[in-house]
Amino acid sequence: MSTLVIETADGIRSIAINKPAQRNSLSSETMQELSEALRQADLEPEIRVVLLRGLPTVFSSGTDLQEAASGGASACVDRARELIDAADSFSKPLVAAVTGPAVGLAVTLLLSCDLVYCGKHALFSLPYTALGETPLFGVTQKLLRECGYHLAAEKLLLSEPITAEQAQALHIVNGVFEDDEMLKQATARAVRLTKLPPQALARTKSLLKGMLREGASEQSRREAAAFSRQSVSPEFAEAHKAFLEGRRPDFSSEPATRLEEP
Repeated sequence: MSTLVIETADGIRSIAINKPAQRNSLSSETMQELSEALRQADLEPEIRVVLLRGLPTVFSSGTDLQEAASGGASACVDRARELIDAADSFSKPLVAAVTGPAVGLAVTLLLSCDLVYCGKHALFSLPYTALGETPLFGVTQKLLRECGYHLAAEKLLLSEPITAEQAQALHIVNGVFEDDEMLKQATARAVRLTKLPPQALARTKSLLKGMLREGASEQSRREAAAFSRQSVSPEFAEAHKAFLEGRRPDFSSEPATRLEEP
């Protein structure tokens, strides 16, 4: 059974994650479905714009940590890389409408979108360090370019929640609206995009993305190397075990030693 609800009307392809019992977590299956849905929409000439959202009131709680902990970590990373690649290479406008929480990989996905709008009570989180992890898929470079070193460091190192207003100040979202108005406002932007010349949109987007890709492959390589080393560390194991057991992790015995560059 599909974990997505896909609808098309007037040139807009709506792709909604629909796993409310799992808070729209991104399992390897869901990520694969999202990747394929984006690739398919890119091939269909009648589709002018994609609107991405979560149902009913959560965007996504991020990577399915239950699946990752039960031996599926490698598959999750592979599917996540495919998803971000599909979003980054999507040639048409990609608009996101966010209600409720967006966590970890979900925020990474939003950073690959062209326009992002959220409700007043949306909440964002990049809890990589809290989970004993390091960022992947260009997050460090994208955040640095969007909001500068000190704000990027604050959000990545402290792993603290980000409010809707803070997300706008960090340039993670374009606009914040009342919760019951947000989807209407995001859809209005999508409708506007369907009225504009598609080749001009595609070429302009390609120019913008081209600037972002400079140095991206090298930074992604460094992120992958750092994640690989971190994923076999005791603190990675402790953080994930504590999360699944519903307790606070204990890192008091871990030394703060100088590390080699990845």
